[in-house]
Amino acid sequence: ESVPENILSMLLLSKDKVITAISICLFPAVLNLATMADITTNATCGSTGPEMFCKLVEHVPGQPVRNAQCRICNQRSANPTEHHPIEYAIDGTNRWWQSPSIKNGMEYHYVTITLDLKQVFQIAYVIIKAANSPRPGNWILERSIDGVTFEPWQYYAITDTECLTRFNIYPRTGPPSYTRDDEVICTSFYSKIHPLENGEIHTSLINGRPSADDPSPTLLNFTSARYIRLVFQRIRTLNADLMTLTLHDPKDMDPIVTRRYYYTIKDISVGGMCICFGHAKACPLDSVTKFSCECEHNTCGESCDRCCPGYHQQPWMAGTFLTRHVCEKCNCHGKAEECYFNQTVADLSLSLDIHGQYRGGGVCIGCHDDTAGINCQSCVPGFYRPADVSAEEENPCIPCSCDPYGSISQTCVADSSQATPRMCAIGYMGYPYCERCNCSVEGSVNADPCITPCICKENVEGENCDRCKLGFYNLQESNRRGCEKCSCMGVSSHCTASTWTYQNVGTHYSLIVRHLDVVDDLGTAYYWNAPGLYLGNKVSCKECRPFTFMKLKVQIVILFLYQGGGMKINYKRFGEPVYPSSPSTSHIVLLPENFQVSETAQPVSRRDFLSVLAKVTSVMVRASYSTERSAVYRLHSFSMEVANPTARGERRASAVEVCSCPYGYAGTSCEVNTHHSSICACALGFRRVNGNLYNGVCEPCHCHGHTTQCHEVTGHCLDCSHNTAGPYCDTCLPGYYGNATRGSPADCQPCACPLNIPSNNFSPTCHLSQDGELLCDQCRPGYTGPRCDRCSNGYYGQPTVPGGSCRLCDCNGNLDLSIPGSCDPNTGRCLRCRQGYGGEACDSCAVGYYGDAIIAKNCQSCQCHTNGSISEVCNQETGECRCKENVLGQKCDKCRPNSWWDAEHQGCMPCRCSPYGSISQRCDVEGRCVCRPGFVGRRCDLRRLGYERRETRRPVERISVDSAQQRWGGISRTGGCPRGAYRPKARAGTHGLTTGGTCIPCHCNSYGSKSFDCDENGQCRCQPGVTGPKCDRCSRGYFNFQEGGCTPCQCSHVGNNCDANTGQCICPPKTIGERCDRCAPNHWGHDIVTGCKECGCNVIGSVTQQCNVNTGCCICHDSFRGDKCNECQIGYRDFPQCIQCKCNIAGSDSQTCDQERGACGCADRTGKCSCKENVEGDYCDRCKPDAFGLSLRNPLGCSRCYCYGLTHFCTEAQGLIRMWLTLKPEQTVLPLVDKSNAVETRTGVSFQHPEIIVHAELITSALSEPYYWKLPEQFKAYGGQLKYAVYYEAREETGPSSYEPQVIIKGGPNHNMVMTRHITGLQIGQLTRHEIDMTEHEWKFADGRTMTREDFMDILFYVDYILIKASHGNLMRQSRISEISLTVAEEGIPTKESEKAHQIENCDCPIGYSGLSCEECAAGFYRLRSGFLASAPASRVPTATGMASCVQCQCSGHSSSCDPETSICQNCQDNTEGDRCERCAPGFYGVVRGSPDDCKPCACPLTNPQNNFSPTCVAEGFDDYRCTACPEGYEGKHCERCATGYHGNPRIPGSHCEECKCSLWGALPGPCDPVTGQCRCRVGASGMTCDQCMDRHVSCLEGSVSCDDECSGLLISDMDRLLRIINEVTLTTPLPPPYKVLYRFENMTEELKHMLSRQKAPERLLQLADSNLGSLVTEMDQLHSRVKPLSFSFDSNFVSIVVCLHYFHIVSLCPDLESKAAELNQSLSRRGGTPEKSLSEMKEEIQAMLHEMRQRQLGGKKVIDLEKMASELGTLHDQLDDRVSHLTYGLSDGRLAYRVQDAEEHAKQLNDSAAILDGILAEAKNLSFNATAAFNAYSNIKANVDAAEKEAKAAKQRASEALALVRGRAPSRMETLAVCNSPCIQLL
Repeated sequence: ESVPENILSMLLLSKDKVITAISICLFPAVLNLATMADITTNATCGSTGPEMFCKLVEHVPGQPVRNAQCRICNQRSANPTEHHPIEYAIDGTNRWWQSPSIKNGMEYHYVTITLDLKQVFQIAYVIIKAANSPRPGNWILERSIDGVTFEPWQYYAITDTECLTRFNIYPRTGPPSYTRDDEVICTSFYSKIHPLENGEIHTSLINGRPSADDPSPTLLNFTSARYIRLVFQRIRTLNADLMTLTLHDPKDMDPIVTRRYYYTIKDISVGGMCICFGHAKACPLDSVTKFSCECEHNTCGESCDRCCPGYHQQPWMAGTFLTRHVCEKCNCHGKAEECYFNQTVADLSLSLDIHGQYRGGGVCIGCHDDTAGINCQSCVPGFYRPADVSAEEENPCIPCSCDPYGSISQTCVADSSQATPRMCAIGYMGYPYCERCNCSVEGSVNADPCITPCICKENVEGENCDRCKLGFYNLQESNRRGCEKCSCMGVSSHCTASTWTYQNVGTHYSLIVRHLDVVDDLGTAYYWNAPGLYLGNKVSCKECRPFTFMKLKVQIVILFLYQGGGMKINYKRFGEPVYPSSPSTSHIVLLPENFQVSETAQPVSRRDFLSVLAKVTSVMVRASYSTERSAVYRLHSFSMEVANPTARGERRASAVEVCSCPYGYAGTSCEVNTHHSSICACALGFRRVNGNLYNGVCEPCHCHGHTTQCHEVTGHCLDCSHNTAGPYCDTCLPGYYGNATRGSPADCQPCACPLNIPSNNFSPTCHLSQDGELLCDQCRPGYTGPRCDRCSNGYYGQPTVPGGSCRLCDCNGNLDLSIPGSCDPNTGRCLRCRQGYGGEACDSCAVGYYGDAIIAKNCQSCQCHTNGSISEVCNQETGECRCKENVLGQKCDKCRPNSWWDAEHQGCMPCRCSPYGSISQRCDVEGRCVCRPGFVGRRCDLRRLGYERRETRRPVERISVDSAQQRWGGISRTGGCPRGAYRPKARAGTHGLTTGGTCIPCHCNSYGSKSFDCDENGQCRCQPGVTGPKCDRCSRGYFNFQEGGCTPCQCSHVGNNCDANTGQCICPPKTIGERCDRCAPNHWGHDIVTGCKECGCNVIGSVTQQCNVNTGCCICHDSFRGDKCNECQIGYRDFPQCIQCKCNIAGSDSQTCDQERGACGCADRTGKCSCKENVEGDYCDRCKPDAFGLSLRNPLGCSRCYCYGLTHFCTEAQGLIRMWLTLKPEQTVLPLVDKSNAVETRTGVSFQHPEIIVHAELITSALSEPYYWKLPEQFKAYGGQLKYAVYYEAREETGPSSYEPQVIIKGGPNHNMVMTRHITGLQIGQLTRHEIDMTEHEWKFADGRTMTREDFMDILFYVDYILIKASHGNLMRQSRISEISLTVAEEGIPTKESEKAHQIENCDCPIGYSGLSCEECAAGFYRLRSGFLASAPASRVPTATGMASCVQCQCSGHSSSCDPETSICQNCQDNTEGDRCERCAPGFYGVVRGSPDDCKPCACPLTNPQNNFSPTCVAEGFDDYRCTACPEGYEGKHCERCATGYHGNPRIPGSHCEECKCSLWGALPGPCDPVTGQCRCRVGASGMTCDQCMDRHVSCLEGSVSCDDECSGLLISDMDRLLRIINEVTLTTPLPPPYKVLYRFENMTEELKHMLSRQKAPERLLQLADSNLGSLVTEMDQLHSRVKPLSFSFDSNFVSIVVCLHYFHIVSLCPDLESKAAELNQSLSRRGGTPEKSLSEMKEEIQAMLHEMRQRQLGGKKVIDLEKMASELGTLHDQLDDRVSHLTYGLSDGRLAYRVQDAEEHAKQLNDSAAILDGILAEAKNLSFNATAAFNAYSNIKANVDAAEKEAKAAKQRASEALALVRGRAPSRMETLAVCNSPCIQLL
């Protein structure tokens, strides 16, 4: 049946079915492309000659054998059936291709087959059929477009395990399935051993993939290929043959096995179709053997990849199964044949299609008949189309014919659609005169501008809305706000619209780029980069004119991108499609609303937009739009319109603002500094703080005078001079030294190492030490010393002399460099040659050594045998030793023939065999000769009694001469020689010295040979018992050589060894003993047949010459090894000296080390060790400069410095210890998650100490396998080792989750990196503990890629989560986890529990960074993030991998610290505040520009705190301010005067304004004096506030009233006169007596007397103390009397303990009483008086009392019962304790203390009063003798004082007595020591 025209049946072939896909689109049929392909291979059987092969099926037991023979493969054979070329694999017959079998070599496992399809096709499937061998085992199916770069389609492996081990891909079990359109899987489904023949492999590239029904671009790209390659890597073999095939030596392999293994392919089918993009249903083969699409849907091209000319109304698109995407014809009204698609036209709906709808973007090209327009619907200028004429008509346009005098131009309205009615335009009125309306059309929102009043837009003002408000410009009708706000970079608010005009800047290009030429270098996305003409300051550029560029065969997306000012922006409509072969013109207006920020896709603010235009660094236009390698891109033109004051364009650049800029700024938007009109920067020597154009501040560069430029963001200096370097020109360049911070051009001087001339400067760098000494730190090889001023060991010369240098000592490379001074440093004379070498120039071997010291350098020890040589010195050339008598051999280690080693005499002794009785003069190792029959004895000199010789001879065979000739003279078969001769083979290495191919005689012995013939080697055919090439001697075990052969020995007891002549039984070689059962000395391996073997122990290396008699191994010295001790032990070098190597085992290659012995091998002569990858040094003892942490466990030796890529120098951190992180007590249940951490649950999880358990049946509904334990937050840290224990129960050990990773960690700077760790399968029911090192060596990415240290550190520093696998095996029942811990490093001191932490780097961070890995910003720096003021790091700022850079704090020069994350400045100095210290603090004013005096203190009106009355002020003008918070009572600009109602002068230091507070009754209304504060008083009032009455006035409510009347006034006058008279009276002296003073002291005395009355006497206060002390004395006496008899008893020590303890108890209570009594004693002493008893007297009394106590000896000799004594002492102890407690309470309850304190205070007051009275009365007595009353009063007071003092003294005395009594009852110190030092006390 015929298929409808719009439906195609597409056949997708698979292994066992045919799928029919019905499509409304067009696709060609699927063909077998392999039949027309070119096929090649790199190996075919029989290529070099005949080769036998056998079927594997015949090798299998149980298989029926058919045609049981092997066959031949020979490509050169005349028999076609023996040919198996690669072409047979695609010829469609049953013939097959075959590879060589692995009998020819194991390399034939690796065979490659390549098919060239000759053009790119869409491949649907690949089917491969094997012939007489199994299918391939491991192989790869690959594809390619260019034949150079191949990508895998699918992997095939013998087992699922090999998918992981060989291809690093997780296997897809079962039949192949796919989850992505471009997924590459590995399967073992098609690599099974069965069937053994005719197996098939089906690979479907489309079926089973997600978009198989409607292929996606990804799938179409994945299935596109021209070249298909089959890469075979392993032949499928039988398991039984694995043992044979694993042999390494090909000679050992069984050819019967190996010739059965080869590849065969009978057929390769490649199903595919032409690539026609869904626009063709047929793809015939043309005349040049190439498939071409028969395009439909109005498409053209070989692949139907573009619309045909004239069919561009809609853009070209590829057809799919569901959508046709037909190219539509343009509507040009018959006036044009071609058109192109324009997206802008389509968006604006400007193009009319053939259906009469404005849909699509077709633009006609080349309109004829004077037509123009998008659809040729209009006319060209000068022509018009009448309204009644259709655009379809022929010649629709006619000339305008405008009158040249009456019309402005010859152009008329082109058609009726452009004509206007007869009325005034909007904004005009009064047709036909059309005068302008009052309201501005541009600035008003009136619907009719002619109707008033005018309503202005937001930013417009004026009666007619015809001007912009202040701060706005460019009045435009299209602007909904009317005017644009002035930008002026934030430094001005006054601007106007520019009067300039636009000028076109740009050129026409004809640039072409081919995708194939640049894709390898630039990738798939690349751009046209505008030249410098378009860069720089483009603020005056407000519009880009159209730029046009053409692309071929691609779908285009326009991307117009600007970069500058630290920001990257792109054109918003970058996603517009542009189609192949369709020119596209883009017109982009440079306005903020047309652009967006590239990184965030957020709109661009006007401020940011102008910042970009002010400093354009890059303008890029997208050039590539496809991955098709044949794509070609063209750029036709690019132009930009820029406003210019000199331009003569027609369009006015009104969008460009012209600002009124402050001093120092210029440019249309104040973006340019006046000193540098072309850049947005500050003056030389300054930088723009924050790098921000808006409100930018310039501060000085801190470059120490070595440059005038610094970076605007970081402040780093640029182009340092004077030989300086560093971010602040603060260091000297390499090769210079000094202090660059001094600020002079001579700061850095050239290095002098040792001289500063080039010929004598031997170090590229130097520096100053702490002592100021010049140190050169990189001396060249051969130089040493602090200034490279000496020659190194092994070199000589004079480096300190101009022109001098250090040269290698001419010692033939034989110096011992391990010893200092091996050669003379001045003359070069050799002083110390290395061991074994000597001579003036170390040019000969030393004494005791021989060899070539110059060329071969092989001097070795003579090793002369100690017992066999005369001396240990040998010939220096040959090594021949001088031997003793009867000794020979180069080393004198063998006895001469006919001699033997006599161990007793330590020498070789002659055998001295009897010439008569011995067969020969030879003897055995014991000196025993071989005797003739009938002779015996050691020397065979004794006859054996009763011996008779018997001879056995074979009868002589008699033959005729003819027979002899026939027997011996015939022609031999040996090389064509006659009988009795042979032609010897030419041996390798004879170099032609052969017999010339002639025959030589056999010379077979007539007695011992069977004939005169011999083989090609000259070996004759011997009689039984005869041996030798010529059959001329008896074999071992035979004797008596004679005609007919030899006679067997009868010596089975000695291994059948006998004398070859006599048959006498002898010992096997090198054996001794009566039964020959022991080896001779220095021999081993006893064998009764063959004897013993010589030990051969090296004389120098072995401890003794005797080896182990069983193994033959010699006993070596520590520095030697080997069976014969003939090589140096690992860790030693230069055999036989065997000098110890100095290799560091941690840094040396593990293959050269003995881990058990802790030693590593090194190179002979040099001693250099073989280092690991990251280790260096002769001894592998240090890390390379970019590595750290030398460790034995690190396979690289040291770890590479990570340091976030900021530096390559680091060391191992010190002072850190390992601490264990574990689960917190409350973390008893861990959540379970899936592999991607998308689903989390705790259902089914429980805690049973110490394990966390999950039951599988409870979580299957929430999670699907595999599921993982998720560790808590605290495990997100860098660690050294992760530990945990796992237990599970399941039905089987292997299940779906067995191939999943054991541990998963996700993290990284972008939180998108996942690393995994695989561990071998766990066993069911066994607790398994895991310890996982957190190093990169065992971890991999999720896709199997290996990890670098950088990747590993990135993840560990940003850990998101850690997962541990919880699902194991198949049908798991439960899983458990426990013992979870992670080691982390913390500061601390190592202990047994916390060992020292290793493998942690401590980086040498650049300026601005800190932390062990430079992960933190240093003090004074912050992390630069998006949104900060400095939006991008400078090019010279070090950038941390995965992190934003650290830049210097932007604190306007007023702070050196800020928050490292938020960048907010901290501790702002110089009276500033704010996040950037950008404003003055309260109380200060000014403009912050980076200077210390930016902010001046507010003087309100003075700066001192007492006169600064306003906490805040604001700046006014350039250098003025206004105080803003004057308090009440102050006024003025600076609070400099007092307000009304206040008085004072704030300008005077210390003065302030005070309220007047005038009296209401005494002051007149009105303010007080503003300066003095004096109120205006009423009559009779006085004082500052008028609140006092004048003399003879009184106050009342009505005011002051005068008292000076006739009554009161007279009385007051009389009183004044009386007072005056009294004052004038003088008694006896000019001074009046002090009555008032005396009265006051008399009253005080009376009061003191009352206080010292008997009721408060101190005696009463001490009565209780006296009573208690008396009781204490009584108890002490009783205790003394009872203890005295026990003093000298046997158990007196126990009593001493009790007394001592009670004494301590009493003494502990006494200090408080003692201190109180002492204070009382001191208080009762009268100042200036004398107490009744002095302190010395009191002390004497106390000593007397103590003496009395000592008189009472604690002695006695009576012995009492110990138990009775203990009972009595217990009772006494209780009583004494009660008494002491009572006394303690009495002394410490506070009453005594308080009373004593009162007495002290009273006595003190008495003393003070008496002293004052003494002084005053003495003065009064001298003043007047008439003060009798005063004297009497004084006498009374004195008497009272005396009485009080007497009572106080009495109280003092009693207190002293109480103190003495208490202290006197205690034993003396010596007595106490005597008691407490008793044996009992010491025992306790």
